[in-house]
Order: sequence, then C-alpha cells, then structure tokens
Amino acid sequence: MVAGYGASPESRRRNELRFGALAFLLGLTVFAVDTFTDIESAIAVLYVLVLMLAANALPRAGIVRVGAGCAVLAVLSFLLSHWHDMDVQSALRCGVSLAAILITTALLVRDHLSRALLVRANGALARSEKRYRSMFEQARFSLWEQDFSGVKDALDALRAAGVTDLAAHAQANPGWARGMASLIVTTNVNDATLELLGAADRAEVLGPLERFLPAEDPAMLDALLAIHEGRDRFEGRARLIAADGRVLTVLLGISLPDDGIGFDQVVVGVVDITQRERTQEALLAAQAELARAARAATLGALSASIAHELNQPLGAIVLNAQACLRWLRRDPPDIDTASKAVERMVRDSKRAGEIVQRTRGMLVKDANCDEIIDLPQLVEEAAQLLERELSAGGATLATDFADGVPPVRASRVGLQQVLINLIANGLHAMAETGAEKGAEKGAEMGAGTAQRELTVSVDSPDPAQVRVSVRDRGTGIAEEHRARLFDPFFTTRPDGMGMGLAICRSTVESCGGTLTARNHEEGGAVFEFTIPAAAPPPSPVPSPVPSPTAAPLPAAQED
Repeated sequence: MVAGYGASPESRRRNELRFGALAFLLGLTVFAVDTFTDIESAIAVLYVLVLMLAANALPRAGIVRVGAGCAVLAVLSFLLSHWHDMDVQSALRCGVSLAAILITTALLVRDHLSRALLVRANGALARSEKRYRSMFEQARFSLWEQDFSGVKDALDALRAAGVTDLAAHAQANPGWARGMASLIVTTNVNDATLELLGAADRAEVLGPLERFLPAEDPAMLDALLAIHEGRDRFEGRARLIAADGRVLTVLLGISLPDDGIGFDQVVVGVVDITQRERTQEALLAAQAELARAARAATLGALSASIAHELNQPLGAIVLNAQACLRWLRRDPPDIDTASKAVERMVRDSKRAGEIVQRTRGMLVKDANCDEIIDLPQLVEEAAQLLERELSAGGATLATDFADGVPPVRASRVGLQQVLINLIANGLHAMAETGAEKGAEKGAEMGAGTAQRELTVSVDSPDPAQVRVSVRDRGTGIAEEHRARLFDPFFTTRPDGMGMGLAICRSTVESCGGTLTARNHEEGGAVFEFTIPAAAPPPSPVPSPVPSPTAAPLPAAQED
C-alpha cells in the first residue's frame, strides 16, 4: 500500500519521515557526486530516484516542490562544476537531466492524482457495499442473492442451438423448466427469508433453489422467458415450499443485469401474500354463499309470485273445462255454449303463457340485444375475470380465434355471463373428475397440462353466424343427463341450483342464437352457442339524378 493511503495516522507519519529522510540523503549524495567529481555523465538524472522516493511520502504539491528543488540543484551543480570550462556536451547533459526531472515530476503528479481518484472510488464502493449489506440484512421483506450464471449459460447454449421459442421448447420437453431451477444457486439470504421459510439458519436455505419450488409452477418458465428475452426485470406471482412443508404464495421481483454480465449475483425480492390470498378466498367464498342464498331467496319469492299469478288463470281454465264437459254431455250437446267455454280456456291459457314469458324475461334481465360485440375480445375479458379461478384450479385457458370473425349484435353483459358460466362449469367438470390427481400423476409423463386445459374457440361457420365453443377435459356428459342438461333445477353438483345452463340458453336464445352441448371425440364436453352476425349498415342508395332531357311520365304511368 502506498504511504498516505489506507494506513493509520501513526504509520503514515513514520513512512513519510522514512521516505523523506531517504530522499533528502539521496538528493545530497547526487548533488555532491555531480558537483565534486569528474564523472562525464548526466549524474543529475539520478534526481529521478529522489522524486520517486518523495512521491511515497508527499502530496502533489510536495512532489512539485521536490521536483523544482532537484532542478535547482542540477543547475547549481552544473554552474559550480563548469563555470570556467562550460561546453556544449556538459550543457546537453544538464538539459537531459532537467528534462528527466520535469518529466518524472509530471508523471508522478498524474499518477498521484490517479491513485487518489482510485482510492476515493474504492472508498465510495466500500461504503455503497456497506449500505447495501445493511439494507439487505435489515429489510423486513425477504431478499435472496442467487447465482443465475448456470441458467444464463444454458439459455445461451439453447440460443446457439437455434431454439428461439422457449415456451414451445418447454412444452416439448416436460420437466425442462424444473431442471433449470436446479441451476439456480442461493448464495445469501436475509433474516426475513429465514422467518418466511421457517428455517433455523442460512445453511438450511443456501444451495440449489429447486427444493423450494413446487413441481408445477408456471413462474419458473416466466422468469426464464424474461432472461431469454433480455429483460432487466421480472415480476410475477409464484409459490414456494417452506422448510416445514407449508405452501406459500408470494410476489417475486427479480432485478436482472441489462448488460449480459453479473448473473452470478442476482437480487430477488419476495413478499409473502399467502394470508392475503386466504382472506381473499374466504371473502369470495362468503360472497358466493351470500349470492347463492340471495338467489335461493329470490327464487322462492319468484316461485310464490308465479304461483299467485298463475293460480287465477289456471283456476279459470279448470272451471271452464268442467263447464265445457257439462255442456257437451247434455242431450243434445250445447255446442255453442261449450265453444264459448273453450274460447275462455284459450284466453286464460294465453294469460298464463304471458305470465311465464314475463317471468322468463326477468330471469334473463330482459337482455337488450342491440350492442355490437367483438366476441374474441369478450372472451379475453371473461378470461381475465376468471384468472383467479383458473389459477386456483391449476388450469390453463387456451383460445383459438379464427381470422375475420364478424361482430355480433347481442347483450354484452348477458353474453359475458354466458361465457363465465360455461368456463366455470368446465373448471368444475375437470375438478370433479379428479383432473388434478391425473395431472399430478401425469406430470412425470408430461400430460398434466393437457388434462387441465380449457379451450375457447371463436369462428364463423358462415357469414351470417358466429360460433363460440368451450371445451373442457373432463369425462364428458353422461348419456342419461344429456336430455335434461338445460332443464331448470337440474344439476349434478351437490351445491348447485340447476339454473345456470337454463339461464344461459335463455340468454342466447333471446338474442336469436342457440346453445347446444356434446361430447368431444377425444374426451371432455363441448358447449357451443351460435349468435347471428351483426348485419352491416345498409349502403346509402344515391338518389337518381333526372336527365335534363328526360320527359315527365304520363299521368297514367305514374300510378
């Protein structure tokens, strides 16, 4: 270490005195040899050694003063030695010595400045590292330092091999993303991480990350995509397995190097939202139960209202039927009076039908089917509303939109509710048939994702219609249930009311469409509805411009 940088004050002072004394003695020796000896050489060049010794003990101003002093001594020695016999050679030797002294002084001053800047930069870096370590340790949220260099090398190797679509590569190679997790090594964590994972010490957490990740977590693939695409940050929701086996839901924030290097020290921030998710789930469950109770209460009130309103026309129909029978059984039958009774029966039957139709309109909220709707966009909106249910069920939603699908004229709220009901029914169908067990068993075989996939496709079989299909991967529709599938109050779920599909069909039919269900040849059920495409606005017909030479029609032809 250079004297004056990084040493204690006492040690620095001793070094300054030692180097200063050596420089002074060496300067006197050079002056004496150069002045009082007959050596025909540039002895004054040795003042460079004096400057180098002084540079270890003096600041920049001191170096400049020593350099000036050495130059003065060199000139003085030249004058004392060659005052009477001064020649060109001796003058040149003196000039060379002065040039060496000046150049050395300039270089030492520049070097001193560079060393000072370097020391200040190292000090700032050390202080920054100390602040970072302090924040890292004292943060009340989980922080991880991880080595991603193995992952970066593996991704670079894939890129060199011609792999550009990482998602397709992961789908074609089940377990690949899980294997990449074993290349991520945790090098340091803070105390909040130990508390989060329930670990006793850091040694229990450090090492490969794979043991803390569930087998099927899409966050790993998303993080790999972020690295592969060269992004400088990744944020997302993931799951972790704590040391005691608890499954935690967390928010991840990963700061990625934007220059392609530094992947050996990546900082990962983790925020535990498990309790918040549980609270949200409890709230949603309570809301669902409340909505179910409200529907049941509404249905009870509606049933009472229907019974009250239908009681009068049905009673009148019965009385008129009995009267008709009496008039027909007379001898001879009174056909005219019986006919009037039948007419009254028809009238009362129409009244009952109007009551039922009005009630049906209440069930579908009198959908106003005059909105122009882009069905692919509506499917995307419904998928966003069901994102939580899809995540909770471990399912994925795939969409297949044909090109050039025309818009439809319908009720946006009504069709959105139809889509939500059909997708939710598909999720329940896969859950009730043990799709999750099948997915866990098939994860080793790469079949888990396909068993939990819902597919929503939108196409136009002809220009006048748009078709929407929702396919699940459950066991399909039982043959004995197919005929009653859309009947009100029919359900195969113990907690269902059996009104969802009935209302869906009423909503679709109120907009001029049809809703059907069938089993897919590869397994699962397909619910499909068609809606008439919105008719394009009529093109304005240009008014005929009469010809200036055209004669008016005769009066007889105007008619």
